Amino acid sequence: MDQDGAEIENYRKWRVFYTRSRAEKQCEERLEQRSIDVYLPKYEVVRQWKDRKKKVIEPLFRNYIFAHVDEQERLVVLKTPGIVRCVSFGGALAEVDPAEVEQLKIAQQDPARLRLIEGPLPDLGEPVTITDGPLRGLCGEVTEHRGQYHVILRITAIQQAVRVHVPAAWVRQDSHTFK
Repeated sequence: MDQDGAEIENYRKWRVFYTRSRAEKQCEERLEQRSIDVYLPKYEVVRQWKDRKKKVIEPLFRNYIFAHVDEQERLVVLKTPGIVRCVSFGGALAEVDPAEVEQLKIAQQDPARLRLIEGPLPDLGEPVTITDGPLRGLCGEVTEHRGQYHVILRITAIQQAVRVHVPAAWVRQDSHTFK
């Protein structure tokens, strides 16, 4: 990459965009067609119809999509059909920490274990790393519920959290803390 390319890359940030209802997947496709670096976290859920049950892949965060963009690309994203606005808090554009995006990508390797946490975020727990299985390398906070261990991933830019179910034997306590 040349010097200009390196400078442009330095200005790219993971931004959060709000989409129309149920338009997340279409927005992802449209942005990929425009060569925008986009990420839509998904999870597997069983849906019940009158005559059958079916596993489907749904967006993990309803109405949110992430894009790794500079300012010019951010404006392109905003002109994309289905994108409503760029998320901001207190007048500042929301920015997702690249480490949080990487953690989501690791967690998504096993989408059947993901669940969005409804309601208020849990209190900070023990920092852990998953040491075994398909989610090896995932870092988060441990919680326990009825004898089952879960790792909580916090996505601070959109004030959301994801719970990943893992066997206790796969979890190692870390010495560092999470914010």
